[in-house]
Amino acid sequence: MRKITWLLGLCTVSACAVEPEAPAASDDPSVSSTEQAAFSYFPMGFARVTAAGGLHTQFNSAGGAVAVAHSPGNYTVTFPGLGGISSAAASGGHIQISAEGTSNVRCRSMGWGGSPNLSASVQCNAPDGSLADSAFTVLFYRYAMPAPSTSPAGAAYSWVTASGVVSLQYDYNASGVHNTVSKTGTGQYTVTIPNASSSNASMMVTSYGGTAGTTCSISGWGTGIANVACHDRLGALTDSAFNFSYATTGPTMSQQGAHAWFDGAAASPWYSAALGKVSWCSPASVSGSGNLSLASLVVSGELGSWDGSPFLRASLVSKYGGAGYCKVESLSSVEGASSTATTTVRCYSPAGAVIPTPVFTFTHVTSDATGPC
Repeated sequence: MRKITWLLGLCTVSACAVEPEAPAASDDPSVSSTEQAAFSYFPMGFARVTAAGGLHTQFNSAGGAVAVAHSPGNYTVTFPGLGGISSAAASGGHIQISAEGTSNVRCRSMGWGGSPNLSASVQCNAPDGSLADSAFTVLFYRYAMPAPSTSPAGAAYSWVTASGVVSLQYDYNASGVHNTVSKTGTGQYTVTIPNASSSNASMMVTSYGGTAGTTCSISGWGTGIANVACHDRLGALTDSAFNFSYATTGPTMSQQGAHAWFDGAAASPWYSAALGKVSWCSPASVSGSGNLSLASLVVSGELGSWDGSPFLRASLVSKYGGAGYCKVESLSSVEGASSTATTTVRCYSPAGAVIPTPVFTFTHVTSDATGPC
């Protein structure tokens, strides 16, 4: 069944340059390209990849099956039709990654690009820096940079070099004014988001390249700014490139889902929100609770597919505060007219020890856009 016509507003701007590895074949079923083209207002895709390189969940707004190539600790995830890059601002799109599972292996971005297919390279490392397999979620999306204005910026993303330089091809701000970054010390950065409209937003960061085992975290934020800190596998501050994103409506712009700041005990109501099937009219909520070192986040309400195809979900987390990293330990859901998705999260020190009280940012992404009220 084709989705209702107001969902067909896909952007067609063009995507960072890495040499993609040969994609592996996938046996996962995929709905038709016609259906998938209506799932999102903009080019996007996400995949939950198993440690062995299989696919637990895949979504591609351009249609076609996601593929994974795997060697120990290294993965290349390919999204057919989402690639292509031009000299235009923001044309390279954006990547976020979260490791999954019960091990203390961490993962980072190693690059993305390609045309016509988009390939994202991911490397995972044990606490000693050696290559190690881990399940993970990878999210890609791309917006078209508008003309500069003073309009509120409800979404932004940046790829930032280790020296604190923003690459315009991988930088987006909904007001059309580029984000800027200042390097405030070794491994410490402040991202300025012009015209940012709220501090209640999804905040995500993923370390990029650099030394094995490096992680980056959100160390604080306010309206229009976010502080990022990067640490090596021993916990020392270190300069590192990273991917940073911000979005007030859902996890990405106008997509059903949720975001939260988990403060160690609960999802803070001041920094958490959910977006349902019909924006601001469908009941939707996000809540959180802690059980010793394990946090649970629950996204519930009227979220779901606009047709008979499966409603797909993925969760991403970024550590908040000092050195370390967080992982999605599990994700389960009960679907229906009113659905519930439960994500469990555990955080680790740079040495791989469990942190007793986890503090992190949480983002729950889905396969369907929200509709007008």
